Amino acid sequence: MEHKEPEQEFERLFIAIPLPEALRYYLKNESARVSSGLKFARWTHFEDFHITLQFLGDTPKEDIPALFAALRKVSSLSKGFQLKLGEWGTFGLPDSPRVLWTGVSGELEPLRELQKKVVSATLPLGFTAETRTYNPHLTVARKYREEQPFTLERLENLRVKGRPAGNLLPDLGWTVDAFVVYATRMHAIPMYEMTEKFTFFST
Repeated sequence: MEHKEPEQEFERLFIAIPLPEALRYYLKNESARVSSGLKFARWTHFEDFHITLQFLGDTPKEDIPALFAALRKVSSLSKGFQLKLGEWGTFGLPDSPRVLWTGVSGELEPLRELQKKVVSATLPLGFTAETRTYNPHLTVARKYREEQPFTLERLENLRVKGRPAGNLLPDLGWTVDAFVVYATRMHAIPMYEMTEKFTFFST
């Protein structure tokens, strides 16, 4: 009788900065306003908004403790910094984008340094960094699905249209004091489940 090795179990993981609850609801309302006039195949659930630091992919469960230990070292040497939700933009063809996103502003250099430290910490564990330049953003929607060409002007008109007159924007800034590891749960809503949180040593 042939002996079969047990199948290895995996978690599909990525490392990211979560968005505070108030800003998740702000983006939820903005998305609802925009989605009333722009058709995309999939809109991000408001609980899933995040800024990706590194996509890890299918990770053997037995390797996760070593991953968490490496990331704890990163968080213990990190300090808090300020970010703010920024302008909206797209990836892909301008008239038929594959991704609609909102950017971030503020202390971007500490954000980029954190991303580099995360990538460096996971490299000895077999994870590889993307070759593309790091471009921090929050994905709002994917795959434009209209015959009419997409324009940023239409996008901005929809964002402004539903706001009451004189309605001031809320404070769109926050202090980043931690990052998390998310596991992807395909077909679940929301789709990302936090598996571990790594709080900075100092804010």
